[in-house]
Amino acid sequence: MITTSARRIAALLAACLLAVLPAATASATAPAIERGDGGHGGTGRTTFGVQPSAAKKPDARPNFSYGATPGAIVKDHIAVFNYGTKPLTLRVYAQDAYTTADGGFDLYPAVRKPTDAGSWVTLGKDRVKIPARSRVIVPFTLTVPPKATPGDHTGGIVASLAASATDKKGNKVAVDQRVGVRIYLRVTGELTSRLAVEDLRTVYHGTANPFGTGSATVSYTIRNTGNVRLAAHQAVGVRDALGGTAKVAKLRDLPELLPGDAVKITTSATGVLPAFRDTTTVTVDPEPVSGDIKFRILPRVTRTVAFSAVPWGLLALLLLLAGAAAVLLVRRQRRRNAPTGAAKSTRTVRKAPGAKQAVGLAAATLLAAGAVVAGTPADARAADAGKLAVTPAKGSDTQPITLTADAPCPVKTTNVIARVTGAGFPRGGQIVVGNAPLATYPKAAGGGFAIPLTFTMRDYATTAGFTTLRGTYTFTVSCLKGPFDLTSLHDFTGSLLFAEKSAYKDGTEVALPKAAVPQSPATGAPAPGGTAPTSQAAPGLPVQPSGQPVPSDGPGGSGTPGVAPPNGVRVSAAQDSDTALTAWSVGGFTVFLLALLTGVTLWARGRRARTERPNADTSTTS
Repeated sequence: MITTSARRIAALLAACLLAVLPAATASATAPAIERGDGGHGGTGRTTFGVQPSAAKKPDARPNFSYGATPGAIVKDHIAVFNYGTKPLTLRVYAQDAYTTADGGFDLYPAVRKPTDAGSWVTLGKDRVKIPARSRVIVPFTLTVPPKATPGDHTGGIVASLAASATDKKGNKVAVDQRVGVRIYLRVTGELTSRLAVEDLRTVYHGTANPFGTGSATVSYTIRNTGNVRLAAHQAVGVRDALGGTAKVAKLRDLPELLPGDAVKITTSATGVLPAFRDTTTVTVDPEPVSGDIKFRILPRVTRTVAFSAVPWGLLALLLLLAGAAAVLLVRRQRRRNAPTGAAKSTRTVRKAPGAKQAVGLAAATLLAAGAVVAGTPADARAADAGKLAVTPAKGSDTQPITLTADAPCPVKTTNVIARVTGAGFPRGGQIVVGNAPLATYPKAAGGGFAIPLTFTMRDYATTAGFTTLRGTYTFTVSCLKGPFDLTSLHDFTGSLLFAEKSAYKDGTEVALPKAAVPQSPATGAPAPGGTAPTSQAAPGLPVQPSGQPVPSDGPGGSGTPGVAPPNGVRVSAAQDSDTALTAWSVGGFTVFLLALLTGVTLWARGRRARTERPNADTSTTS
């Protein structure tokens, strides 16, 4: 009995050792399954894997990583392993890669035709027959097209087994078992590392407690608009109108986002104070993926939007109190005006002013509460937008554009920010001028200022992830209180129309007074060619789309121009406009003022009527 038990234990340990050893030797190993006829070797358990290899034996590379020029040819090998006790016939093919919904790396199914790195790979064999407990080395050639675009191109080589398995209910199901090795190819040329935050939305979930806080669900999309794969550190902040902050669930870092791909992120916030107009800010810091080179410029992306958080519980309580106060006022006035004795007829006729006063005050209270729901005077701060002259008025998508305001910004303005909206750009607009000091830009005729855009419309479209410009595009320049206060004191707008491919017309023209050539704010000398300088960057610093120098690495971290934030990043912000909420705010404040004036008028009439009533009673008695 003891000998038999010892043999069983030894057999079990040997089986476990065989199951562990393959996983330690191969870079990608398929889990063992019960195989049917699809494996071409009878029944049994199969385990197989793939690994980068030299011509004669596998090597220790975790993946295939290359740097090449357009038109280059790369030759390499992949080893396919069979760890089972039966021979296997596997299909081997190359495929493109993509980023999964949870931010992972995966390869498309075999039915999808590859169009990127997967289509550039030619394998020596598309099917391999592997004896039990052995390997086969397959050569392949990667040919980079002569017109390949610069940046990262990703894919992989897959070994696939069509087999059958048994589910929990005992039914036979078809299984396509796949393992693969990644291919990272970087084509030489201009590299762009850039992420964008799109479709930021916040939904507030209220509470019945009049003095409690609610929760919110925040969702947004992070898109890689550059041409290199990037990692990202992300953070979300929810702030109420009174300056308080909510508690937001901690977000994990994105390990890898491939060029052109996007990931939707959803998180929750608790302790959100309903202050009618709260804000959500998303900050994304792009970072090189593990093992990649360190890029010099990785600009931070910050996006801020407002959302409505109405304290319905508190408003319901206020309405109940207002109704109770109105009822008490009416009853009190009726008792005061109740007729007695000989003055019954006279008092009955003259009780109306008191009743009107009570009803008026109640109406004023109710309308004031309704005005609070609609908005607050602070939300109605937007003034009529000024005009931007877009020059040249006709041109192509590769021509530089200058935006000229027809008037100066308000006195308290220190910074400006500009964005463009239209087909293809994010809903909140694409930033074309970062949060920059107003003094950077020269004055124009009429007292306004001129902003030369550093990049062209084609550049901005490429950054946003599209190539065809169509329809009307509107530029908005906002005058801000300061670098950290996104309150717009005044907006200037102008537009242009792309009616043909790569060409626009009907750029907004503004009749500006003729004046001298704009002066440079830095030197006071005329700008070259009669236009504003394209950049005020300090020597040796790379220039961003805003025309501002990117701070170099160093102490600071405030994000203020001239002070370097951590890791050399530069902060840019965008705040979506909320036209409907602003309209409600203006309307609500107007209703509140009308209700207040009505209540005061009725109250004054009631006071005057009560003052005159004793004299009327005396004359009636006599």
